[in-house]
Amino acid sequence: MKKLFLGIVREATYSPGNHLGNDARILRLVGDALERFGARVRITSLDEARPLRRDAAIVFSMAQGPTSIAELADWKQEGVAVVNDPLAARRTYRDQLCPLLGADGVAFPRCIFLPTVLEAARTEGCREIFAAGPAWLKRADVHATCPEDVVRLDSWKDLGPALERFGRRDLGQAMLQEHREGDEVKFYGVAGGLLFWPFYPKDYQGYPFDERLLRRMAEHAAAELEIGVYGGDAIVGPDGGLSLIDLNDWPSFAPCRGAAAHAIARHIIAQERRLRSPRTVTPAPAPEPQPAAPPLF
Repeated sequence: MKKLFLGIVREATYSPGNHLGNDARILRLVGDALERFGARVRITSLDEARPLRRDAAIVFSMAQGPTSIAELADWKQEGVAVVNDPLAARRTYRDQLCPLLGADGVAFPRCIFLPTVLEAARTEGCREIFAAGPAWLKRADVHATCPEDVVRLDSWKDLGPALERFGRRDLGQAMLQEHREGDEVKFYGVAGGLLFWPFYPKDYQGYPFDERLLRRMAEHAAAELEIGVYGGDAIVGPDGGLSLIDLNDWPSFAPCRGAAAHAIARHIIAQERRLRSPRTVTPAPAPEPQPAAPPLF
């Protein structure tokens, strides 16, 4: 009988707006690619996957909420192979991501973590983050579930009211991040050099930069977090300098989902082989030419 590869969908709460459909599409395409490699695939919710987990050769999961990640970590302790590793997925939460990458020397904007219930006097220490202009207030755990999770603050005076709004939504902690001026560049990646796909998500000035350096920066950050299927955001400054501002666990890969699905499937197969035979180095399916990313300019 073919091995069972068990896919888990992302919870609707963590797939806001168009992400819900895009997340479902990439997971389905990964399943299709795994079937072409000879696997038996079932894609389902975490609840429905629970009784099937011990029959699965590997679980590949887009679940992102803290409760789901905690349960998947328990499964891993039981010996269930999971991609992405749930502990690595947890490291992409901002409360772990920012300290880890900042300590590792990755070019990362300064961040301050603040309780959302904060006396006005204590916000005084945050004034310097606004010295060069605006700043960003973001929820400190999962990535955005709605537009209100990431807000631009034009001045220090906006910080107190913004924290109050976060608090009214039962968010106990927020992250204040300094603004970096420049072009936003998003990227998607799969570990092992299987895929790297940068693109501009909106209008840009076209500041020149070294795309190879962006790739090295992204792959280094993903390796530091030990995450294999990832996406993120960087800022290209007017001088061409690069700053990483976010790294995400298994995004939708919407602009490149065809190429991404094949690369992710190969990564999952390689991980299943590695985890099944930890003392044996087993290569991924035979390498194929990587699809070229579209030109950035």
